Amino acid sequence: MDTVASLNETAIPVVLQPTMDAFMKLLEKQRGEIESVACKTFRYGQTERHNLDVYYPPANAAANGTVPVLFFVYGGGFASGDRKFKPPYDLAYTNVGAFFAKRGILTVIPDYRLVPVGKFPNQAEDVRDAIAWFLSNTAPVAAGSPFALSLDSPAIFVMGHSAGANIITTLFLYPPVLPLDSPIRAATRGLIPQGGAYTFDFARQITQPGLLETLYGSQERTLELMPSALLAKADEELVKSLPDIFALASELEPPIIKKGSDEFVKSLEDRGCRVRYEIMKGHNHISPHAALHSGEGEEWGVQVAEFVRSKI
Repeated sequence: MDTVASLNETAIPVVLQPTMDAFMKLLEKQRGEIESVACKTFRYGQTERHNLDVYYPPANAAANGTVPVLFFVYGGGFASGDRKFKPPYDLAYTNVGAFFAKRGILTVIPDYRLVPVGKFPNQAEDVRDAIAWFLSNTAPVAAGSPFALSLDSPAIFVMGHSAGANIITTLFLYPPVLPLDSPIRAATRGLIPQGGAYTFDFARQITQPGLLETLYGSQERTLELMPSALLAKADEELVKSLPDIFALASELEPPIIKKGSDEFVKSLEDRGCRVRYEIMKGHNHISPHAALHSGEGEEWGVQVAEFVRSKI
């Protein structure tokens, strides 16, 4: 965390590389332990962007062979990101799966379509399809575990960071993709959005020029379909269908992301949603997930694991 503190900057392009490099050095020291966690890849759709990795808890971490399930949807500005990176960053996200698996939480990390191939609402559809595939294929998933594992009626939790937070909140706020009677809504016990892109301001863009127009179709559609707008026009039945929410933001977020997070949480609270909101102390936008299993800055991950366990 010393590197994060020394940067004196919040802009994502500035902090990205030094933050990742610092934590990859720490994770490398834990490589053996991280890679000791059983992981299996499954195909949930038709393309190479429709694969997911399942990280299995060790036998001593699962109570009676029954485990909650955490889906993690990574960010990357809608146009980049992978569930597994190439060396020297190959422990990124693998560390996330291992961290939560070791705490008795079966963790699933799916890929999804990226801009320009993936356009609204393709990313939300992909996450929906990944969860739906999981719920329909619990037997083969359980069979991949190194010990006897029960996934009957699993308790699902959905966590997303940055663009991933946009995707998961869109999914649950946009009934054309996830109808109110969807089995996914019934199975989901909690949403965990982190450092999300909930609101866009074309006068203060944090994405690549033209990306949002490609993603949503136009500036007008962006402002109509961004998560904060979907929440503002959600009817009471949709709002009541939302699971408990544990929202997080980094202490050193870019100001526009921190402001958007604060406002989105307040809007959720004003609509009567059950929301917990925590600030990840000492973290910038990039560092929270890179920190897991590094021995530094893991407190937020412990809080998430506790939140998940409290809901089952």
